[in-house]
Amino acid sequence: MSRRFLSCLMILLLLAGCGRTAEPPVLHVALPWSDYVTDVNSNYYIRYLEQRTGLKLECTLIRHRRSEEYLDALFSSEADIDVVMFGNGFQVTREELEAYGDALVTDQGVDHYINSGSVRRSGVGQILWINSRWLMKLGLSIPSTTGELRDVLRAFRDGDPNGNGLADEIPFTGCGEGYAWSPAEFLLNSFVYNDPYHSRYGVNDEADTLMAGTDAFREGLSYVHDLYAEGLIDPAGLSMSGQELCELVNSPADLVGAFTTASISDVIYPGNPEILAKYVHVAPLAGPDGTRNALYVENTPSIGAIITARSTKKKEAALLLETMLEEEASLIARFGEEGVDWDFSEGTDVSVYGGPSTIVTRNYLWNTVQNKHLNGIGPMNVPERYIEGVTWNGINSDTEYINGHAEMSYQTYLPVINRLHERDQKLSEKTDAWLIRFIRGEKDIRSDRIWHEYLDELAH
Repeated sequence: MSRRFLSCLMILLLLAGCGRTAEPPVLHVALPWSDYVTDVNSNYYIRYLEQRTGLKLECTLIRHRRSEEYLDALFSSEADIDVVMFGNGFQVTREELEAYGDALVTDQGVDHYINSGSVRRSGVGQILWINSRWLMKLGLSIPSTTGELRDVLRAFRDGDPNGNGLADEIPFTGCGEGYAWSPAEFLLNSFVYNDPYHSRYGVNDEADTLMAGTDAFREGLSYVHDLYAEGLIDPAGLSMSGQELCELVNSPADLVGAFTTASISDVIYPGNPEILAKYVHVAPLAGPDGTRNALYVENTPSIGAIITARSTKKKEAALLLETMLEEEASLIARFGEEGVDWDFSEGTDVSVYGGPSTIVTRNYLWNTVQNKHLNGIGPMNVPERYIEGVTWNGINSDTEYINGHAEMSYQTYLPVINRLHERDQKLSEKTDAWLIRFIRGEKDIRSDRIWHEYLDELAH
């Protein structure tokens, strides 16, 4: 073999080596399973984050339903996880994170990696939806008072509106996973301002008045109990899971007359326009004295992600999470791919929430099965002008439009907030427990002795 040939071979090997690019740093990320995300490994948003940061994201799906169970298991093992993300019902509070202080990177600032931009900052916390096909079948109008609602629910129970010859209709149902899904919480607002998120106190000048101890609250509970006793409120609806509620409402057997929720997409499955078209919103109902209230809710920021202390790539982890909080990344995380799923609006239209338009959705992806984003998992910070500025795209089955249209009919009945009472967790738990007893008839709401027993327990 000639020297000249060897020299050429060496040069070629050197050139080949110079052309080889370094492998990107690998970051191990754990994130909760979501029914709405088809494949994190090929997810558009994940690929975008890799390109923006120069990192390779190795994603591990969390199958635990409770974050504390997962974190306990994680920090008692040798699992190589740099970042844990939260969302999709898999949440953790700052107080709960204190138990894992030594296992977290606290000098990076856990509070920094928050999720504060997936929904509106404040607004309507609960909306009533009713089966319009049942109304038409029975020749009924949308109820506007608590008395009219009682008549409608009786007709739903007795009139066989689903036409199968069976007494299987459920007039009004809910679930036990939150206030937004509770028929009782909605109906109480027709008697007194009922704010379970702030321990059922009033607002502004009445912020120190416990509404749960008033005669009007008692009257509202009596009304709810009577509906329950007549079989108009589903007994299972006080305790069943959100998944069970979804299956019930989406059943082709057409079983449900009414339910409440914060967002229609929380209950009706994506890609189900026939079921979606069946339910229409009902404005807040007037009680016996004309009282109507809408439930005000503040959507406070939640923990979006944490960095583990054992991570050997803390700077890379911080880069990823800070990138996710940037406007461009947050818009993808909320709306999907620009130019395909959404566009910036020219601002000439009115948004579905009544303000100036900023975003036009071509494909509404929130709470739908897709692979463009993580459906609220991880930190994001969408500026409020975009959350408030979504413009109707002309599609009647767009859930953002349906929610916005419903919320507009509730705006008049929302309180103007100047002062709220702080939440008292123990008081809230006591009140919640007594409400169930009163509604089921385990405690007699009309007994003065029992009522004072309830008030005494709330006071101590």
